[in-house]
Amino acid sequence: MIEMVSKIKIDALTHELVDYLMGETDNIPKEPQWTFKLYRAIGNVKQAVKIAINISQQEQELGNYKYAHDVLLDTYKDIKSHNLKIPFDLNNKLMLIHSFQLGKRLVKMGNHLGAARMLNRVSKNIS
Repeated sequence: MIEMVSKIKIDALTHELVDYLMGETDNIPKEPQWTFKLYRAIGNVKQAVKIAINISQQEQELGNYKYAHDVLLDTYKDIKSHNLKIPFDLNNKLMLIHSFQLGKRLVKMGNHLGAARMLNRVSKNIS
């Protein structure tokens, strides 16, 4: 359905689908991934990035760091493939979660100095 709406490019239909996904029609918000996919499909990079960052933060809070990283990385690659400018927020969040994952891997490999550098970068950017 998302692909169909993005191809038809009728604003009223797009707004109706967004309202449905946000839960405004039935008071049941749908998974944010669907809204994210819609905005990516219609080319609204700014909204897609906002939603990707929100999804990533929610997944991090649940401890799903790999999925959070994948969402940001896929968004980054999608924007890069269309030769668009990467928003600072997306770039920064991706760098932080990537550094965190690298830090964990470096600890397992016994490279504690490298891990400390990665985790120091992360710790400077958390609140």
